[in-house]
Amino acid sequence: IYDLDGKITENFILMRSLGWITNMIPKTPEGVMRCDELETVLFYLMNRMTWMINKVCYDPENEVSFDRTYAQNRYSRRLRIELPKVNAMIGAESNPPGPLLTGTKPCYADFLAYACLYDLKQFVPRCFAGINNKPVTMFFRAMEDLPELKEWFQEKRAEGKY
Repeated sequence: IYDLDGKITENFILMRSLGWITNMIPKTPEGVMRCDELETVLFYLMNRMTWMINKVCYDPENEVSFDRTYAQNRYSRRLRIELPKVNAMIGAESNPPGPLLTGTKPCYADFLAYACLYDLKQFVPRCFAGINNKPVTMFFRAMEDLPELKEWFQEKRAEGKY
């Protein structure tokens, strides 16, 4: 897989390593497979967004160095094709059943998915609107309601930083 600057690969490897260190890895072969599949789709989407911003929309020789609207319109075409796959992966029933990727307890891939999807949502929010994205919306809510993180999310919202 081609990674524009190596940073996306480093982040994904770091998250997986932290998962192993903190024992936040999937416990079943099905969970491992779900996480691997989602990682692949997220890697593609994040790499594509980085490429779009850095190579297509940024022209250092032009006075206007970045056209956000052009980038959003161009990228949203790709995201509208890939986002239903992400919704299907997140919406699929886990074993044991739960709102997260591998059940009721978060694994490293949940945090990776949240971070990537949050960035994508900030870049092209219109692609996340509507009932077709209910699994992603419910996933966001489940992550934000985790007892360990709930207070942090509330503080960041109050500060206007989230």
